Amino acid sequence: MLNVKIIFALLYDLLLLLALWFAAALPFVIWQGPGFEKNPFTLIVFQLYLLIISYIYLSFFWLQTGQTPGLRTWKLRLIRLDGYLPTRHDANKRFFFCLISIATLGLGWLWLFFNQQGQTLHDRLSNTKIIDIDH
Repeated sequence: MLNVKIIFALLYDLLLLLALWFAAALPFVIWQGPGFEKNPFTLIVFQLYLLIISYIYLSFFWLQTGQTPGLRTWKLRLIRLDGYLPTRHDANKRFFFCLISIATLGLGWLWLFFNQQGQTLHDRLSNTKIIDIDH
């Protein structure tokens, strides 16, 4: 059941992140004007900008309470393996390994269903886990 809740929390956070990307993209698109995506340098800067927005969003919640809005909705919390909230270093590692999970077409999340500890691959590599706080 925890695995399913983690996936739903991920989808919830993804929807919120998409809305944030849309709002964050508006000033950039207005500033650059139509057709900015045709310039490879500007496109890379835009993608890095959205990546930074994503990092700020996720790490803020991970460091403050261990709960993004999606995790909070499903009564889950991100913690280190020793039971404490993640540090900046932990958040950096987890974000980096999340990017690798995304680059491998979500294989890091599939790891969740094959790991007895209920960790995604990026959680395992960053020494974190998501726990159910409903019990």
